Amino acid sequence: MYPTPQQYSPVAPYETPRRRRLSFGPFLVVLPLVLFAGLFFGLSFLASPEPDIEVQQGVGHARVQGRDVVLVPYARHGARGMFQLIFRDMFQVRLSATDPATGESLWDTQLSDELIWEADVLGAGDKYAYVATDSGLRILDLADGDLVAQGDGITGLGSGYVAARGAYAYDPEGGRVLAMNANGDVLAIPVDQTAAAPVDQATAAAWVGRLTTDHKTVRYDTTKREAAVDGGQLVVRERPNGAPGKVLVRVAADGQETPVGDAAFQNASIVVDGDRAAGAAAGSVLVHHQRSVNDKGWAVSLVSLATGQVTGTQPVASSLTRVLTTPDGGTLVTTDDGVLTARDGKLTALAVGATDFFGSPS
Repeated sequence: MYPTPQQYSPVAPYETPRRRRLSFGPFLVVLPLVLFAGLFFGLSFLASPEPDIEVQQGVGHARVQGRDVVLVPYARHGARGMFQLIFRDMFQVRLSATDPATGESLWDTQLSDELIWEADVLGAGDKYAYVATDSGLRILDLADGDLVAQGDGITGLGSGYVAARGAYAYDPEGGRVLAMNANGDVLAIPVDQTAAAPVDQATAAAWVGRLTTDHKTVRYDTTKREAAVDGGQLVVRERPNGAPGKVLVRVAADGQETPVGDAAFQNASIVVDGDRAAGAAAGSVLVHHQRSVNDKGWAVSLVSLATGQVTGTQPVASSLTRVLTTPDGGTLVTTDDGVLTARDGKLTALAVGATDFFGSPS
C-alpha cells in the first residue's frame, strides 16, 4: 500500500516590500532658521557700507619671507553686517604686512579694540618687529604677526614699563630699541631679542631727554617748494606768460636751470623725505598737486627726472602724513585714507583694511 503523499501548503505570493517614507520633519524645522539667518546676515552685509579705514602715520618696513614689505598700522571703525557687529570688535587698530611689489597682504593682526589708540612701527630685524603703542611696547613675530611680548611681559621692563608711545625709540646705529621705564632709566632691547637691559651712562644721557611719557604725534614735513636732488635743487616755478599751473625746474650747482618736462601742475609742491626730493635717488620725483584747474581734489604724480614724463598719478587726501624711503630704493607715502608706493617708475595705491564677510582680512 502506497503512503499518502505529503501535503504541501500553497505557495504564498511574493510580498511587496514597504517603502520607507522620508521624514522631512527635522529639515522643515531647521530650514526656516537657515533661511532667516541667511537673509538676516546676508542682507545686512550687502546693505551696510565698508568700515572706515584710517591709516596711521607710524608706518615702517621689514623683510618677511625674503620679501621687502611695508608695515602699516591702521584704525578700522565700524562693522559691515550683523555678523561682524556681533562677533567682531567695533573699533580696531591693526597692523598689516604688505608686499608693495605685488600688493599682497602677508598678514594682518589686531593690536587693540580701543576707539582712540595709535601705534608706531619703530623698527624690525629678521625675526621681530617693534611697535610703540599707547599701551606700551609690542614685539611681534614677523613671520605671522603674532604677539611675542608686550608691556610688563617684556623681561627687564616688567611693572616699570610706560604705557606711552613717546617712551620708546629706535636707534639704527646701535641696532636696538630704547625704552624709558617709570623710574626714568633708559634700557635697550637689541634687535631680534626680547629682553631689555640698562644702557651705559653716555647712552642714557644722550637719550633720556628724547624719551617721554607723552602720546604726542610727530608732524613730518612731507612737501616743499624746493628740494635737493643729486647735483642741485628741484624747484617749483610759475609757468611763463601767466599760464595757470606750475612746472618743475632743475637748478644745477652753478645756477643753470633746466626744465623737467613740460607737465603743468596746479597748486603743486614737491614730496620730500627730509630735505631731499623723495624718489630722486631712483630717478623720479613725486609731486603733490590739485587734479586740474577745475578739480580742487588732490593727487600725487610720479615724474621722471630724465624725461619729465608723468609715469603715474593717484588721487589722495588733501595732506600727506608720512614719507619714507624703503631699503629697496622705493618711496612710501601715507595719507589719512591710504598708502602709495613709488618704485621702478610706477606709482601704486596699496589696499589696506579689506575684509571678507566674516570681518577677516582679505
